[in-house]
Amino acid sequence: MKKILSAIAALTLSVMMCTSCGLTQQVANANPSSSGTTTGKALLGLFTQYLMDGKLDTSNINNLLNLATLATSIQSLKGNSNNQSVLGSFASGLVNGSNNSISTTNSSTITNLLSSLVNNVDLSSLASLLTRSGEVDTQAAQQVTQSQAMTSTTSALGNIFKLMSIAQ
Repeated sequence: MKKILSAIAALTLSVMMCTSCGLTQQVANANPSSSGTTTGKALLGLFTQYLMDGKLDTSNINNLLNLATLATSIQSLKGNSNNQSVLGSFASGLVNGSNNSISTTNSSTITNLLSSLVNNVDLSSLASLLTRSGEVDTQAAQQVTQSQAMTSTTSALGNIFKLMSIAQ
């Protein structure tokens, strides 16, 4: 339990640092491994909170930050669904970023789920949850929680969380 709480605290601090420095806006232009690492951290934060709450609480500010980070960081997969070099590098980053909560075995499947999501759903509304100062825009959050992007993302996350629980 102490290990989980330490991981949550570390993840929360790293997300806050990344968002306050505007790093999430730069992730889409980063290399696939770096984007995968950022995505893995966001997924770990969402998964950890999901385990604690028993659901994906879209009113939780940390979940919204992680969803916005996720929507931004998976942009490197857009248009690369057949580029094995990009997909492999991203998958490797997922494992590292999630502290092995995503197994090497499941990383390719999760990468493909995220690639399908980013290539088929406009995630700009989720990415826009973050203001330039790295805080959550609460007015945007109220609209986004009812959007198709949120529905598609939470559906994909349900499948990803199943795979992550296998690795536990």
